[in-house]
Amino acid sequence: MSENSLDEDNFAFFYYNLDTKEYYFYNIDEYFTAASTVKVPVAMLYYDMINSGEMSADDTLVYTSDCYEESGGETASLYSVSSSVPLDFLLEQAIVNSDNTAVNILIKNLGYSKCREMIAEYASDIDLPDDFYISNITCGRFGYELLSYLYENIDDYETLIEDMKQSSGGEYLKKYLDVDVAHKYGLYDDCERDYDIVFDDTNYLIGVYTQDVSDSAELIAQISLDVNTAV
Repeated sequence: MSENSLDEDNFAFFYYNLDTKEYYFYNIDEYFTAASTVKVPVAMLYYDMINSGEMSADDTLVYTSDCYEESGGETASLYSVSSSVPLDFLLEQAIVNSDNTAVNILIKNLGYSKCREMIAEYASDIDLPDDFYISNITCGRFGYELLSYLYENIDDYETLIEDMKQSSGGEYLKKYLDVDVAHKYGLYDDCERDYDIVFDDTNYLIGVYTQDVSDSAELIAQISLDVNTAV
């Protein structure tokens, strides 16, 4: 931490071994901008609705002009404003390519406030601050609770898990690992974070959150390698 000038203002970390139940948490109640890590719980909401029969993967959602946001992904290039976009396409693009336009369509369909309230239920044991319901913030504890829920109910989210394994190619927490890693990174200004489920001889959860940290993408990758080597 001293070598990278890390402290409670710019760094948080969690590790939880799903087999041995060993864990290490650092600064996990500090809130940071969630950035694109929010795309995982948003996708989970839709898979819940698909599984319950409330929606179908073949349903479509309308792409409105206020949903456009520059990013990776193909939603804005393949579909024009006012188009009806297939739900399964939006879910794939939001996770695999971190498509901001896709996730904006998903969120707008639910309504921002309702979406935040629904996301909070994945970590119902946490006393979330009021700001959580009106802005895209998160903390390590929320990430840990969310991934725990995802793993415990993994059969309900098989497609999401497979999309997370493809997310961001070989960067961040999965950069140096030659195993299956279901993850989602987030990048906004000088904030970088990534959280994931590592499927190895020992399965575990890990999350790294940084704020204004030099070369943070490589730092996240190196932390992941160190943890995997130790496990």
